[in-house]
Amino acid sequence: MKSIKIVILFLIFWSCSKDKYVTDFDETLGPENSQTLTELVTDFETDFLKRQYPKLKTENAYEQFLTELRDGKTEDWKKISEKARKIFKSSDLKNEIYRYPDSVWIVENSSLDKKEDSLELLYSPVPYIKSRYKYDNPDGTFEYLYSRNYPNILSNMDTDSIIKSEMKTPEFNTIGKYIQAIYQIKERDTFFNNFYRQKQNGFIRPETLAKVILYQKVDLNDYLVKRIIVLEIAY
Repeated sequence: MKSIKIVILFLIFWSCSKDKYVTDFDETLGPENSQTLTELVTDFETDFLKRQYPKLKTENAYEQFLTELRDGKTEDWKKISEKARKIFKSSDLKNEIYRYPDSVWIVENSSLDKKEDSLELLYSPVPYIKSRYKYDNPDGTFEYLYSRNYPNILSNMDTDSIIKSEMKTPEFNTIGKYIQAIYQIKERDTFFNNFYRQKQNGFIRPETLAKVILYQKVDLNDYLVKRIIVLEIAY
């Protein structure tokens, strides 16, 4: 009887711990962003997966989708409903995951770089792209961060088109609420810990994520796993 009570207490503690991570994730993401993400997951399951795998249960549909993605046999993940894409595009969640520059320059060489970020080790004798990102702080102030990209810019290239393209090119938001929410759940198990470490470096290829999830036999019914799959692969 005593051993049964111990098992029951362990299960209760384990369940509460799981719920704690879900709560921490949602609270860090914020109510509005969490609701948006729930809508995206629901659409992914009831629209996309149902269209692609109408005869499979939801968990099996996730597994089949990830298997095909891992094996390079599908690009169907691009067929997310227009409704869901509009929801994501107009949401604050998008800006918590991605960041877009507010200014872009073509710098002829590093000696002409103003180095507003006080970057010391910078040397480039050829033109490169410099982008500026504005971040709003909780206290109402803001700050700028900078990045530099070094493609092969030829003298006959249209620099205006390069700048316009760069303005529309996202980077991963390394200080947004999404990465903060992932930080809150990194101690849940090995998968989440490794996922957080990889996300610190930026984007993860969908095929790579699918391979890891399947190899580690991650629970595809899990609340947090579903959200990671949908955001990382579909959006």
